[in-house]
Amino acid sequence: MSRLFLPLFSAFLFSWAVSVQTHAQCDNADYTVQASNFSYEPNLLSIEVGQSVAFVNMGGYHDVNGEINSLTGSPYNNPEDFYLNPISGNSSGVCIGVVSFDLPGTYTYDCSIGNHAAYGMVASISVEMNEALGGCTYEFACNFNSDASFDDGSCEITSCVLQGDITGDGAVAVDDLLVLLSTFGQTL
Repeated sequence: MSRLFLPLFSAFLFSWAVSVQTHAQCDNADYTVQASNFSYEPNLLSIEVGQSVAFVNMGGYHDVNGEINSLTGSPYNNPEDFYLNPISGNSSGVCIGVVSFDLPGTYTYDCSIGNHAAYGMVASISVEMNEALGGCTYEFACNFNSDASFDDGSCEITSCVLQGDITGDGAVAVDDLLVLLSTFGQTL
């Protein structure tokens, strides 16, 4: 009996480990698209540049084809091509894979297995630019912007009026002190 138990237990443990590994890959994505019943849900998705989408197969045998339109044979002309190999799914969900979208634009994709695309298994993802605020992020600059999330190259350092720079040469030095002392005690 122990001869039968060990191979069965090993097979169960291996299948559980593979299942955990495939789910873990999809768990870290920003969004999830489910594939099942000849559809992707949601079939229209809007995300920002740099975000990722996990594709999870909830049943059947599906791939994610963002290269060639399965209905016409023409390229999708997406900003970047992407393809995830087909995998069989189940009601618990099996991770097909994760795609990170680093270029803005509209990405169309389909399932290229059999006639799945003809049955309506076609979807798209709209990738928008981040609406992050750019500005000067250097605290020592004249135009420092504490609300800026990235430096846009606009920092101005030499145009600042430096306190104590009486001569206007961009530095507080001995010559500024001499000008101050030369007028010290004078009245109007």
